[in-house]
Amino acid sequence: MTLETAKNYLRIDSDLTEDDILVNSLIEASKKYIESTTGKQYDDSDQLLESLSLLLISHWYSNRNIANKAAVTDEYPHTITAILTTIKYNSNYDEVI
Repeated sequence: MTLETAKNYLRIDSDLTEDDILVNSLIEASKKYIESTTGKQYDDSDQLLESLSLLLISHWYSNRNIANKAAVTDEYPHTITAILTTIKYNSNYDEVI
């Protein structure tokens, strides 16, 4: 996934660069999170994995302010947990080595 793809999903104008480091770190964190949670390898060409990654990035980016108590929850939105579960139990995805 590219920085441009993530910024477009987050609706951040391409000429705004102040959050580029943060967004790049969220991209990498989402890939590692998906692998560690599902036990499956992240594949940049898989649309479901990319969609899940974008959902995680958006969730983390939007809820990065710990002072916003309403944003702090114990669980991810259902869409994220449902896709994580689908990937975890789907034999079409390669196991993390």
